[in-house]
Amino acid sequence: MTDTYPYTRADWEKDIREMQAKGIDAVALNIGSADWQRQRIADAYDVARAIGTNFKFFISFDFTEMSCDVNDIVSRTRVFSDHPNQFKINGKVFISSYAGDCLGNAGWASLKAQTNAYIMPFIWGLEGQFNSWNSLDSWYCWGCAYPQGNYDKTTDDDRYYMNQLGSKYATTVSGWMFTNLPYKTFYLRGDNWLINNRWEQLISMRNELNFVEMLTWNDYGESNYFGTIRGSQPSGTYWADGFPHTAWFDMSEYYIKAFKTGSYPAITKDVIYYWSKPHPAQATASVDGGRRPDGYSWSLDYLWVAVFATSPAQVILKSGGNSQSFNVNSGVSKLRVPSAAGKITVQMVRGGQMIIDRTPDDFTYVTNPVRYNYNAYVGAATASSGGPASTSTSTTTSSTSTTTTSTSTSTTATATTTSVAGSTWTYKGCYDDPTNNRVLYDGGSTSETSNTISKCLTTCVNQGFAFGGVEYGRECYCGTKIRDGAVLKSNGECSMPCAGNSAETCGNGNRLAVYSRPSTTGTPPAPTTTSVDGVTWTYRGCYPDNTNQRTLYDGGSTSESTNTISKCLSTCASRGYEFGGVEYGKECYCGSVIRSGVSAGSDSQCGMACSGNANEKCGDGNRIAIYSRPSSSSSSTTTTTTTSTTSTTTSSTATATVSVTGFAPRGCVAEGTTGSRRALTDASYSRGDMTPQVCNSLCSAYQFSGVEYGAECHCGNSVTNNGATGSTIASSNCASTCPGDSSQLCGGGWTMNLSQKTNTVWNGDGCYIDTADRMLRGYATSSSSMTTERCLGTCLERGFKYAATQNGVQCFCGNEVFKSGSLGSQTNAGECSMKCPELRCWLEE
Repeated sequence: MTDTYPYTRADWEKDIREMQAKGIDAVALNIGSADWQRQRIADAYDVARAIGTNFKFFISFDFTEMSCDVNDIVSRTRVFSDHPNQFKINGKVFISSYAGDCLGNAGWASLKAQTNAYIMPFIWGLEGQFNSWNSLDSWYCWGCAYPQGNYDKTTDDDRYYMNQLGSKYATTVSGWMFTNLPYKTFYLRGDNWLINNRWEQLISMRNELNFVEMLTWNDYGESNYFGTIRGSQPSGTYWADGFPHTAWFDMSEYYIKAFKTGSYPAITKDVIYYWSKPHPAQATASVDGGRRPDGYSWSLDYLWVAVFATSPAQVILKSGGNSQSFNVNSGVSKLRVPSAAGKITVQMVRGGQMIIDRTPDDFTYVTNPVRYNYNAYVGAATASSGGPASTSTSTTTSSTSTTTTSTSTSTTATATTTSVAGSTWTYKGCYDDPTNNRVLYDGGSTSETSNTISKCLTTCVNQGFAFGGVEYGRECYCGTKIRDGAVLKSNGECSMPCAGNSAETCGNGNRLAVYSRPSTTGTPPAPTTTSVDGVTWTYRGCYPDNTNQRTLYDGGSTSESTNTISKCLSTCASRGYEFGGVEYGKECYCGSVIRSGVSAGSDSQCGMACSGNANEKCGDGNRIAIYSRPSSSSSSTTTTTTTSTTSTTTSSTATATVSVTGFAPRGCVAEGTTGSRRALTDASYSRGDMTPQVCNSLCSAYQFSGVEYGAECHCGNSVTNNGATGSTIASSNCASTCPGDSSQLCGGGWTMNLSQKTNTVWNGDGCYIDTADRMLRGYATSSSSMTTERCLGTCLERGFKYAATQNGVQCFCGNEVFKSGSLGSQTNAGECSMKCPELRCWLEE
């Protein structure tokens, strides 16, 4: 609400009409403690009623700007609870928030009971604890609109929260995030068409979502605004001056319709949407004196373009002296050209005529900026006028999903057979195709604006698959079979025109038109043995695998589009693990042992083709095909444990000195209260099997690792000071359990369990007598590939002072040595003679 301070009733009317025209269902009025905000909210509601649009508002309480007083919140809510323009769900007043953990579950329950409210807050730090917050009807993820590191946005964090919240989960979409205020300065990566890709992700998940919130309408201070800059910008926010974003809002209308209906609408006018930063990521500003925002190096130097074409055309993009021409088909095409000093130009040519030619006069890309500005200048040009796209306007927006699926009519019926690439394909029917349970699940997919039935089936032939299917007009899926239990629908539900040929039909939203051909070669069974790099691996079976409790859990994993059995096993061997497993076509897991209590199932359940070789099987969804190799003899220089621990043994006796390089815990660390807040900013991951050990493996190339929010892992070579002090705080602040091992803790809300790579010298203390009562009781593990170095690395990364090996395969850790009777009494070193090696106690110096 801060930016609406000078708003008049006319401003509110403009906002309402512009947002409603694009399909927005309701707007969140984010309110703090300032008294004037009450009047602005009253104006908004009154104008909505006066103009008769039936447009809805709801209040979102910003608890970073106001006290957590339940009575005050109840009072504010009741003012508009019976207003005709109050947004409601099933007759209940819709209430949201930013923060709000201060109310506690009991406070929210009291608010809900007193106001008959539907509660959907954003409260950070609830990961793994949602069951304790049963007062919440829903919960939305503010940060899920953006990648939190130097990588493209995925749906991994959405899936992580969906696994905990189910249908209660709501999420967000945004185009950009940058701020350079004195108390916070950061950039979150908006490159590689973040806004388009995020919308496409949400549309693919629409049947699993009730709400999507657009961030935001007018937060100029953080550059994530969609509306016209109409209100009052926060003091000093120069980066928003002359940097419109309204074209993103115009473009979003296309995706809003697709999200609501399940079908992408027809493109009826040619538009080129374009955006660019004003200077290179590495530029040096003459005024800011080297104060680049955190995350600046993640920014890519391109002119980004999304072309909406009614038919094939030529598109020319220019940035300074860089120029590139593209041939585009009908549909949406994402293009880019490297940025260079000078003006930017976008052009479209069709039939020899220039139908778009736009060079914005108010934007120039420079290499020597006066001040740092990582905001995006966004514009649009249409074939009708050649000018900029229309604009829009003010507050956080929230659009709801419906269950309605609209279908377009087709000019031709679906062919029962078709000849493609020398094979006769038979139409198998129109299938329901949910995103989390694909009908054709083991052969990969493509999405192209030139998609046709024949093009898709040719792709499947070339990759060796007997089944192919088209969906959403532009999507193509391949596979070895139709998933068991797939639901057949009427052919009329697969009526969307193909993106590359409107005379054909290519499925629809969550509707897959499936074809099959006679299979010439079946996918071979998993080999009983396979030789990789001269080592023979034996197939152990197809095992169930749970994202929260991995079957191979202590050796890390990879996910690659080139995954094969041999590539995976080679990776595991290089890491020193004797077990390797392939899953879901593209995933590879390593480990020292198969998790206790997990039994192999039918080999037929591991039938998904490998992403790198369609003639091999690489497990399936939640099914891992496991192989093992013979245990190698112990070596004095071995890479071990998930922390990428390396070590060098100076002696093989029980009194040896061993130097181990690995990650050692440094305690619970508070992140910042402003800015990007991240203490480690070089790389970030989110996984359903996260543990400190998995994180250490992911951060093996860095000096620091940190687990947070349960499933998050962050890496860096230094602890940054962007609001993060790096100071150790009470361990109770890092109380989120790890999804990969509930016995361990993985940080909390804006707190992380930090580990630092160190070189630690351990001194051998001799051979001791152990009993079932155990000398070291902190942690125990076993592996047929156990070494002294591996055991020491394991105990180091778990924060223990003492480590011991026993019986050739066992490792024990602890911070206290227990002695009673013969337990813990030192004995002759010769009694610790089992190869790799003995019971030793090592004391960290």
